[in-house]
Amino acid sequence: MLYDTMRIMAKSVKGIVAIGISAMSFLAARLALAQTSTASSSITLTNPLNTTDFSVVLNNFLNFLFTDIVLPLTVIMVLVGAVEFMTSAGDPEKVSRAKNTLIYAAIGVVVAGLATSATSIIKSIIGQ
Repeated sequence: MLYDTMRIMAKSVKGIVAIGISAMSFLAARLALAQTSTASSSITLTNPLNTTDFSVVLNNFLNFLFTDIVLPLTVIMVLVGAVEFMTSAGDPEKVSRAKNTLIYAAIGVVVAGLATSATSIIKSIIGQ
């Protein structure tokens, strides 16, 4: 019986503490919102991209993708294809898989290269 009474009291104390904490946070938020400044200040935002031209942003993004992601992946895929070729031991299926790996790596570099120069190609077609 004493254990049950203590458990009930602990639950009620937890509830009171939770109510007190929520009330204090509500009051703190009200006090923070109540503070006003008499001087009018304007907020100026700076452009983190340092440009207003979308094609410059797109070129920078595509150059990053090409130099930092595509080229290292291409080197890795060429190495994987070469290892597959060397370990194929004349098995036609493994040789075919190694050739396909090398071909797909080359196609990937070509597609990525075209994607990086796509904006300049489109600009030259449009005539700007």
